[in-house]
Amino acid sequence: MNQIALHHGPVTLYAQLASIMRDRIMSGVWKSGDEIPTLDQMVREFAVARVTVRQAVQMLADEGLLSSQRGRRTYVTWQPPTSDDANPIFSYTGSVDKETANYAINVLSKQEFDELPAHLAFLGEPHGRYVRIRKVDSENGIPYVISDNYVALPVYRRIPANGEKKAKLVRLVRDHAQTPIACWKERITVTALNYEDATHLQVPIGSPAARIVRVFLDADDKILYTGHLLYRADRFAVDRDITDLLYDSDRPAASGRAARRTARSSAQPTARRRTH
Repeated sequence: MNQIALHHGPVTLYAQLASIMRDRIMSGVWKSGDEIPTLDQMVREFAVARVTVRQAVQMLADEGLLSSQRGRRTYVTWQPPTSDDANPIFSYTGSVDKETANYAINVLSKQEFDELPAHLAFLGEPHGRYVRIRKVDSENGIPYVISDNYVALPVYRRIPANGEKKAKLVRLVRDHAQTPIACWKERITVTALNYEDATHLQVPIGSPAARIVRVFLDADDKILYTGHLLYRADRFAVDRDITDLLYDSDRPAASGRAARRTARSSAQPTARRRTH
């Protein structure tokens, strides 16, 4: 391969090299089970010191992409996802009513607050005191989301004792709020995990994550629940049918198989996401 120049800057040389190597793994240039080039070969290809290559290899080994053992060649261990890997990564938002036998909740802390934090209070009208629940959700022993959840105290008092340790909070709030939920809104952005969150999610510091700010409002715009959730990037995806965005109202009507597919999609939620 042609030599790729790395540059000194805010991103370390070994992190730059790890990014290039990660791309070769994810794109299939280096396939699962393949031995990667030797230390000396990569030193020549990237014009870096041996320690830089070792650090890059160790980073990818920590991410589970490579197997690196002293005295043996380093090889690729990452397996590309298949179409059967949809659970637990994807599910309809309707999955709020579903839990698998391997779903688990670890409540890290719980405490009452007089008011919402300023960065969440703008989402609607405050509802007095709130209970903050910090937790990690896992499936098949793998943690996939860490969240800070604020439940209005009157709503929380209606939830069965220790319910937050057994069931999804969104369902508990929906089922036990005295007033109906009039609006459910959320914003999804991308971020990097800090040390504490990465440790709980068992991924390297700085790993990418989907950040969701979610809010339930009643008819008076009072905040019944709001949450700040961080999903591991490899455990989160949104799958939407956006066909209608391509056309205006004058587009020709679909027929045959396309029409049946459109009818099905209009009858179901268009976003798929595991919801807790």
